Amino acid sequence: MIHAHVTSWFLGLVLFFVTYMLYKKNAEKKSKIFHMILRVLYLAILATGGHLLAGYLTDPGIVNKGPIIIKGTLGIIMIGLMEIILVQKKRGEGRLLNWVFFWVSLLLVLFYGYAVLG
Repeated sequence: MIHAHVTSWFLGLVLFFVTYMLYKKNAEKKSKIFHMILRVLYLAILATGGHLLAGYLTDPGIVNKGPIIIKGTLGIIMIGLMEIILVQKKRGEGRLLNWVFFWVSLLLVLFYGYAVLG
C-alpha cells in the first residue's frame, strides 16, 4: 500500500505543476481537465494515506504515534495548499506566502515520511 501512496503523491505533484503551468499559459480547457484529474488523484492520496494511517495507529508495536499523526496532518495541509494555489492562479491572483507554506510543508512531509518513519 505504501507504493500506491508514494506513486499517487508523485503523480499528484507532477499534475499539480503541469496544471499550474497550463493556468499560467491561459489554456483554460486543458487546465480544467488536468485540475479535475488532480482532484480525483487527491481522493487516491487520501484513501491510501488513510489506510496506512489506520494500519499504523492500530499497530501495537508502534509506541510513539506522534510523527505519524503529524505526517498525516501535513499531507492534508499539502493537498489544501495545492488546491488553493491552483484556484488562485485560475483567478489571476497569487500569493507568495502560499508558495512558502507549500515548499515548507513538502519538505516536512518528505522528512517525516522518509527520515522519521522510514
